[in-house]
Amino acid sequence: MQKTTLMFGSIGTMMETSDIQRRAYNQALQEAGLDWIWTRDIYAELLNQSGGQERLEMLSAATNACLSPQQIKTIHARKTALACDELLLKQQALRPGVAELIAWALARQIKLAFVTTTYQQNIDAVFASAGHALSKTDFLYIGSRSAVEHGKPAPDAYITALEHLKTTPEQAVAIEDTAASVMSAKRAGITTVATPG
Repeated sequence: MQKTTLMFGSIGTMMETSDIQRRAYNQALQEAGLDWIWTRDIYAELLNQSGGQERLEMLSAATNACLSPQQIKTIHARKTALACDELLLKQQALRPGVAELIAWALARQIKLAFVTTTYQQNIDAVFASAGHALSKTDFLYIGSRSAVEHGKPAPDAYITALEHLKTTPEQAVAIEDTAASVMSAKRAGITTVATPG
């Protein structure tokens, strides 16, 4: 069947933001009085758990830190603000090939979707940081955490995008950057390309 839809998944499929996020987490954790320090290797492992608040909940339980839901929300909100501030401080480059792939798809009238389950503040910061290299108007669908009940690796984000675009799984190709996110697209029945960050 002909492919008519190209779905970018997580923010990391478009722009390398993981180290920005990691540094922001470290500052937010320090400000909250926690002695957790996430190195690049540790953070790479933590990314197997999709969702920032879910990651903090998992670590709270594993270390007996006993963080309350409100503490987790506060730490995560602070991390998001710090990371977005850094993204907006200077223009960030898209990952190699992303701009060309978007242009190729648009020239062939292939529908573009951004099937992320991150928060709107992060999405806005990525588009703003990319400058003219990335435009929201090129995407017929842009998801967010508020659009679905269950984040990745659940298939909800992709099912919602398919329904919005009136596209079948067989007509779509997804691009993802982590194992959990790949599972989300695969569980929705979509051919998926993994591009680890």
